[in-house]
Amino acid sequence: MLQENYYAKEDVSNSDLGELKVSPRRFVMRKQQEMQTKSGAMQLGTLIHQFTLEPEKFVMADVEPVSGKMGEYIKAYFELEKSGISEDKIPETAYAAAQYKETHTKPATVFKSFKNKPENVAFYEFLKKADGKVALNQKDRQIIEGCLMSLQGHKKSNELLFSEDESVETFNEKEIYFEQDGVNCKSKLDRVIVDHSFKTVTLVDLKTTSGPVYSECTPLENKTGILLRDWHVTGFMYSVLQYSYHRQLAFYENALKAEYPDYTIDSFIVAVDTKGAYDCAVYKLPAEWMEAGRKEITNLLSEYKQYKLTNAWNVKQGYEDAIIY
Repeated sequence: MLQENYYAKEDVSNSDLGELKVSPRRFVMRKQQEMQTKSGAMQLGTLIHQFTLEPEKFVMADVEPVSGKMGEYIKAYFELEKSGISEDKIPETAYAAAQYKETHTKPATVFKSFKNKPENVAFYEFLKKADGKVALNQKDRQIIEGCLMSLQGHKKSNELLFSEDESVETFNEKEIYFEQDGVNCKSKLDRVIVDHSFKTVTLVDLKTTSGPVYSECTPLENKTGILLRDWHVTGFMYSVLQYSYHRQLAFYENALKAEYPDYTIDSFIVAVDTKGAYDCAVYKLPAEWMEAGRKEITNLLSEYKQYKLTNAWNVKQGYEDAIIY
């Protein structure tokens, strides 16, 4: 199924639950695609994520783009070639698309410049090479390659992300649609490794971070029921709780249990730093965290069903009246 179809489906995802936890309005806004802005860090993280799992979808931008009307002419020429238009009509149509004016530059002059100047030809050839792919600029390329080298150089990360063991079945960006607590849900999992011989499924979730990758993580004696108070955590493991990655992993495991009911599920987070050191670490979350994630999913799905039943998406439950502390 195409990625755009995945995001178009009304099924509830972990990210949806994250918005619902903040407010029902944010949940509705997400579903209506009104919250489209991503930070630069998020965009870079997505690039690293996709390049690691699906490198065939990328191409390096090794030429300088041609700007101005000539750049528009070359892009139009390339698109027209793909459209099936008669070859003899392409130069004239591209000329019009670039909004040239014959009083300044004749069509034949533009076409000659396009075909004879090396920088124009190089840009056109790049467009052909990059067709249908994501072009990386030099800065992003350097960061992505640094992260990739670190991921490949780490023993466990390399085993989880890049192993080509033919005895197992592997999936990248695996989409699963399932039902939980009477709610239609969906998940897109980074990497799934299925061993049918031993009936095991390994989930691999790749995370990028601008903070420290290495962590301290120890349980405290006095329990409050709040993980950030019940555990001493630093570094990336603090981010796990801060951004509810434990709930995300639990949600993904629920999806896998629906897809592979008779299999044992195991899950790992692979974390890599994007700030120049490119440190990498692999984590398996404590069982207590995963159980807390599962409970939170159950509670949020219950909230979702109540909002849907009453169609009261304007105010978060419990905030209908004045809050007195």
